[in-house]
Amino acid sequence: MKTLSKQQLLQIFNNAFLTRTFEEATIDLFSKGEIDGWLHSGVGQELVGSVLCTFLTEGDYIIPYHRSKSYFLARGVDPGKLLAEIMGRKDGLCGGVGGEAHIADIAKGLIGSTGILGAGMPISLGTAFKQYYENSNNITICSFGDGSVPQGAFHESLNFAATWNLPIVFICENNFYAELSPISKGMKQQDIGKKAEAYGIPGFTVDGYDVEAVHSHLESAIAHARKGEGPSLIEFKTYRWRGHYEGDPQVYRTIEEIESWVKRDPLKKIEEELLTSKIATKEHIEKIKDEIKQQINEAIAFAKASPFPDEEFLLRNVYSDDSLY
Repeated sequence: MKTLSKQQLLQIFNNAFLTRTFEEATIDLFSKGEIDGWLHSGVGQELVGSVLCTFLTEGDYIIPYHRSKSYFLARGVDPGKLLAEIMGRKDGLCGGVGGEAHIADIAKGLIGSTGILGAGMPISLGTAFKQYYENSNNITICSFGDGSVPQGAFHESLNFAATWNLPIVFICENNFYAELSPISKGMKQQDIGKKAEAYGIPGFTVDGYDVEAVHSHLESAIAHARKGEGPSLIEFKTYRWRGHYEGDPQVYRTIEEIESWVKRDPLKKIEEELLTSKIATKEHIEKIKDEIKQQINEAIAFAKASPFPDEEFLLRNVYSDDSLY
C-alpha cells in the first residue's frame, strides 16, 4: 500500500464499506420478503469497483454487470434510489421497472447492467467508438464475470476493440464460478488475463483482494486508454462470499473454501493499514462506519416509502409509439 495516498486509501475504504453495508442491507430485506424476485449479492467483491471509480471523470462510461453494486455506489449514485430500484419502487433509478439486475444511471455514465452473460461487451464498443470518434479524453469501462468469457461476445468485442484501438478497459471479476459451475468446467486456460495476447493488447491477472495491486493495474490501464493507446484486459481474481443467488444451497463448493477467502477480507486489511500507518484513528474509522450505516438506514426508509409503479407507467417505453398502448 506504499503508493496509495492517505486520501485515496480513505476513499477506497469508504466506498467499499458503503457497498458492503448496502449489500448486507439488501440481503436482510430479501430475507424478510421485502424484495421480490432474485437477489445476487456481491459481498466479498467490493474492492475493484471501489478503487476503479476513484480514477473516473465526467464523460467516462461504465458498462456494469449484475454484481456491480460497488460501481454504482462508488460512482456517487444515490443509495436510496439504487435500493428503491432493487425493491421495484417508483422512485428507483429506472422507475422500479429494471429491478435488481437491470439498472442504469445515465447521468453518472452507468449505461446499464444486464442479467445476460457478456451482453455489455458489444455495448461498450459503441460508447468507446463514440469517444474515439470525438477524439475525447474519455474512456469506457466494461465489467463482466468469468462466466462471460466463453461467450462469443467476449472474443468479438476484444477483437473489434483492439482492431480499432478503442479506449476501453475490460475488467473481468473472476470469482471462479459461473452461476453454479466452477471455472474449470468452462475453459482450459483459467488465467483469463492471458487471453489478451491473442488480440495484441495488454492483459493482466491480478489478486483482486490486494488493494495496492488493484489500484496500480487500474491506474496503468486507464492511463493507457486515455492516451489513445487502446484497450486492455484485466482479470481480477476475487470471490463472492454468498451463493450465486440468495437461497443458493452452494453444493458445488466447500465451507472451508469460502472461509479461506473470508479470512482475507480486503476491508479488514485496509482498516488495519489505516490504523498501523496512523492514517486514521480507531475513532475516525468508527465515525466513518456510523455515518455510512446512517446513510443506509436513510436509504432503506426512502425506498420503503416509495410507491410501486402504476400500471400505466409499467407500459411506458415498451413500444416506440406511445399510441400503441
